[in-house]
Amino acid sequence: MSDVSDYLRAAAIAQLLGVSERTVRRLIASGELPSSKFGGARLVSRADLEGLLSPGWNPDEDPDEEDE
Repeated sequence: MSDVSDYLRAAAIAQLLGVSERTVRRLIASGELPSSKFGGARLVSRADLEGLLSPGWNPDEDPDEEDE
């Protein structure tokens, strides 16, 4: 694992994005936000988070909803 500061927990991501921790956990569960488990903690790399935040991503969309 790289430097610990290169990884974030769901709660920290939720605070950064202004969404609920549940929303972040749904993104992780759906695979839209890749994560790894280290010592019992589910962590997301900053690089993967930046990829999610690329243009066109809408934090108000529910990742469980399918496109119509």
